[in-house]
Amino acid sequence: MMNNMQNRERECALRQLMAYDFVQLELNLFLDTHPNNQRALKEFHHVNKKAAELREMYERKFGPLTTSAVKSEEEWAWVKSPWPWEN
Repeated sequence: MMNNMQNRERECALRQLMAYDFVQLELNLFLDTHPNNQRALKEFHHVNKKAAELREMYERKFGPLTTSAVKSEEEWAWVKSPWPWEN
């Protein structure tokens, strides 16, 4: 079980990742209608890279965000993270 400090750190990291994922999706939608916009494309790649870094950092520190991110072949790490109602 995580203490309050770890819980706050986990929540902060998750919120930051969610923000980047949101911007990534919005840029994706914009590029669907403006495929030649080089500025948006450059920003999309920047945001995509940052989101991947944040996701990797989060999963290394707090565990997998999705079942497809479970890497261990010795244990099912998916259930080790706190469930939403445990916070």
